[in-house]
Amino acid sequence: MAVPTLGGAQLWADRRWRAGWRVQQNVLTGHHRLLDPSDRRHAFGSLEECASRLSALPAGPARLVVLLHGLGRTRRSLRGMADALEAAGHAVALLDYPSTRRPIEDHVAQVVDLVSHLEGVSELSFVTHSLGGVVARGVLAQLPPRVAARRLVMLAPPSTGASLARILHGQLGLLFGAVMGPAGAQLAKGPPVPAPGVPFLVVAGGTGAGGHNPLLEGDDDGIVTVEETKLAGMAEHVVVDAIHTFVMDHPEARAAALRFLSA
Repeated sequence: MAVPTLGGAQLWADRRWRAGWRVQQNVLTGHHRLLDPSDRRHAFGSLEECASRLSALPAGPARLVVLLHGLGRTRRSLRGMADALEAAGHAVALLDYPSTRRPIEDHVAQVVDLVSHLEGVSELSFVTHSLGGVVARGVLAQLPPRVAARRLVMLAPPSTGASLARILHGQLGLLFGAVMGPAGAQLAKGPPVPAPGVPFLVVAGGTGAGGHNPLLEGDDDGIVTVEETKLAGMAEHVVVDAIHTFVMDHPEARAAALRFLSA
C-alpha cells in the first residue's frame, strides 16, 4: 500500500531517479525508501531493494534537465520552473538533497552517483537555484564519460561565495552553522568547486540600483549581490527584478532559462 510522505525536505537524499520515481536515503538512519512522483512511499529497506523496483519503469530520455534547489529549500521550490521546462518539451528530473545537513562535496558526490546510474540518459543539462549552482559545478567536473554535459543555468548563484554568509557566520558563529549547516559555512569562505566546463547562463536578482539589503554593497537580491553571481566564462548574465527566494518564478528568469536551454 502506498503511504503518503512529505517528500524528503532536509532529512532525505535522492539516491536514484527513474521516470519521476526516487529512491531516497535518510541522512540520520541510513535506511532507504522508494517514492512515486506524488511522494507516496511504495517500499523501504536497503538501496538495492528499493532500486530493484525501478527496473519495471521506462528508462530515462536521452536528454534530461536536472533541477537542483538552494540552501534550506526543497525540490518543490523549483516546481514552477520544472513545469515550464516540461511544457517546452524538456524532460526533467526534480531532485532533493539535504542542503543544511552535509558539506558541498557530499552533495556533489550524491548527485554524481545518482546521474551515474541513470539508464538511457546520454546528455544532461542543469537548472539550479542558489547553492544548487555550486553543487552542479562540482557534478559537471565529475560526470561519467558516457554522459555528456550540455548546458547549465544558474539562478542567483553565490558563484564566488556570499558576503551575507560571511557577515552572519562572523556574528552568529556556531548558531549560523547549526541552522545553515556545513554548506552554509563553506559559502562564507567561497565555494570549493571548479568553474563550469560547459556554456552557462547566470540569472541574478536585483533592483537595478541599490539592492534589497542594506548590509550588502551594490545591487543584490537580499541574499546574494549581483557581483557575487558573476563567474568568468559565462555565456550570458541577466538581472531580473526579484528577491533571492523567488527569482526562479520571475517570468524573465524562466524565459531566459528556456531560451538558453533551447539554443
